Parts: sequence; C-alpha cells; structure tokens
Amino acid sequence: MITRFADIAGHDSSLRVLRRSLADRRLHHSLIFHGPVAVGKRTVARALAAALNCEKRGDDACGTCVSCLKVEKEIHPDVVYRTLERTVIPIDAIRSLRQEAAYRPYEGNARVFIIDPADRLSTDAQNALLKTLEEPFTSSVIILITSRPMHLLATTRSRCQSLAFGTLPYGALAAILSDRHGFPLSQAERVARLSGGRYGAALGLNLEEHDARREALLQVLGRLAEPLPRAHVLDDAASFGDDAEEISASLTLLAGLVRDMMVLAAGASGADDAALVHADRAADLGALCERFGPGLGAIQDRIRMASTDIDRNVNRKLLVETLLFDIAQSATSS
Repeated sequence: MITRFADIAGHDSSLRVLRRSLADRRLHHSLIFHGPVAVGKRTVARALAAALNCEKRGDDACGTCVSCLKVEKEIHPDVVYRTLERTVIPIDAIRSLRQEAAYRPYEGNARVFIIDPADRLSTDAQNALLKTLEEPFTSSVIILITSRPMHLLATTRSRCQSLAFGTLPYGALAAILSDRHGFPLSQAERVARLSGGRYGAALGLNLEEHDARREALLQVLGRLAEPLPRAHVLDDAASFGDDAEEISASLTLLAGLVRDMMVLAAGASGADDAALVHADRAADLGALCERFGPGLGAIQDRIRMASTDIDRNVNRKLLVETLLFDIAQSATSS
C-alpha cells in the first residue's frame, strides 16, 4: 500500500499542487479528487493524509514513521473514512463527521476525512456538509473522491478545490506493471490496454476471469445478431451476473467490445491495430461488426444508458433483459 507521493505513478500536475500547498502550509480545507474509477484517487488521498500527519512535516510523507505506518494500515485515529454503506451515504454519517471535525487531532497534526464515493452523498447529506465546508475547522481537511463530479451539488463543488486525475498512457502503465510488479511484458501490455490505462484497475484485473466473461459476452452478441425468434435472450441476461458490481463490470466490457467493433467498421486493420483494445479477438469482432452493421452506434448509446441506470434503484434483471432485446432489435433493423 502506497503512502508517499514519491511512489505514485502519474498524476504529476495534481501531485505538484498538493506538494506545493503542503510546503507553503496553504492546503485548502476541502478538496475534490475527480477522475475515472480506479485511477488512484484514493491512493493520493491516503498519501495526503500521511503527509499531513507525518512526524517529519514536509511536502511528502516519510513512509517510515509510526504515523505513516498507521495511515498505511488505515488505523490512524485522525484519518477517517466515510464510504458507501447502502445505495447512498446518509445524512447521519455527515452529521457525525461535523462533530468529529470539531475535535482536535488525537495524535497527529490534522484530522482528515475521506468521503468515497462522494457522488453517493444524498442531497440532504450534501446540504449538511455545506456547513462544515463554509465554516471549516482549522485542524481538519475533507477530501471528496468521485468519478462523477457533476453528481455533486454546485454549492458543494464551489466550496472545494478540485483536482483532476486521469489515466496513464498504455506504454507507461505497461512499464510500471513490468518493473514494479513483475508482469511479463506481453501480459503487462495487454493488462494496460484492457484496464484503459487505469493503474488500480490494472492491478485488480484477473485475466482468466476477464477472458471467461468476455467469451460469454461474445457468444451473447453472436446470438443477438441471429434472426428472430430470440427466446434465448432471457437466459443470456444471466451471464451478466446478479449484483450491481458484476452487472456494471459486464456492461463496461460489453461497451469495450462494441467500441472495438465500431473501430473496425471505421477501417481499423485488425489484430495488429493499436487502436483496438481486444486486438486478440479482432477476427470475431469483425464478423460481428458485419452482422450488426450501422446499428452499432445506437447499441453503444443504449449500453451507456444501462450503465447509468444500474446505479439507481432499478430491477437489474429487467434492465439487462431490456438492453439485450434492444440490441437484438438494432441488429434486426440494420
């Protein structure tokens, strides 16, 4: 687990801002870390918490003092996490945060409150948070982590300093995976591409599980491209999983497959084309591309809509079934 800015790959601009603010003792009392899922926002938040409470008080954590080690193990009494308990982070969690923020640090230099994912704060919870953002306590810092900053109220965003976090170039990420984590280079290059340049996602990617899920989805797409009737659609929905996390991962992978089909339709050269994420299945995707024809754009839009809806309180099984019927209809219409 990383607790030092110096050990973090990428995010150079945001890290410079944080380190300069620490050096000048002018860190903003409330921050929004925004960017794609699994690019390292929480890692940077933890590194900032370590730097604020480090016994050496510099622009970065030392990584070796008692305070830094406690932050690394997530047992530091002055570093508090507010995470998802249900579908939203409720107002009670924010009310207790305000009470805790008023206390002086127990053993460190600052109390740090990390809310992740902040876009799951209820409207009431965000309104309750405003009081703390408007009248901050001098010894407390609040970090809001989100992949969907526009889901935060404008009043919340306006009272925080926003820092953007992005993905790494595939080549750079592959080199990190190879040098730091011992990945064989060919595997590192594939994982970097499949993760979309997201460091955290790359480390968490299980290639065997990914390939099995991808094979199932390719078979689903093949059946959806067949002529009517499509009674198998209801059974195919089961391959997307049961819970929101599983379904979301399947939708993300499906969107990537359709995206590669669109790239092939636009003239990509095939398995050797660097623009393809799933280049090893270029032949299969090319065959599907011909069967779906001009309906791919509508299919991609429909997948995006389903990916947004899955976070809401909806019937997930019905959502996937409806999506698959719509994809089948696009194939029929093309």
